[in-house]
Amino acid sequence: MFWNKEKDQKQNFKDIEIATCMLLIHAARTDNQLDDKEIRIIKESLFELGLKDKNYIDKLYNYSEKKEKDSIEILNMTKEIKKLQYEHRLEIIEMMLKVIYSDSQLCEFEDRLVRKVAGLIYIENKDLGEIKLKIKK
Repeated sequence: MFWNKEKDQKQNFKDIEIATCMLLIHAARTDNQLDDKEIRIIKESLFELGLKDKNYIDKLYNYSEKKEKDSIEILNMTKEIKKLQYEHRLEIIEMMLKVIYSDSQLCEFEDRLVRKVAGLIYIENKDLGEIKLKIKK
């Protein structure tokens, strides 16, 4: 799919893979509850994006989780993502919302995060609204 950026030298992961996984983990942690369902959705999302090796996905998740804990701002997470084509950025927003809505709720912090990320990766409000409606159903 769009996993064609440079690989992280330490773990042999691509920058876009790490950025996407970190952002999804960050979205899951926004309500201070990272549960098994959210982890499953994150890993399934990575699979849908073209990563077919479950062992690789597990290692990427573990690496990204550690990096996300050390990260102090989402700007670094979105740097690689905003370089993608628009439709791929929409996919990532949709995945974020799947993770966030896994508990059937959208708290104010989660909503603020999605709006901030959408702005940072240049997603139009109309498209964000359509994706939210699609995921809520």
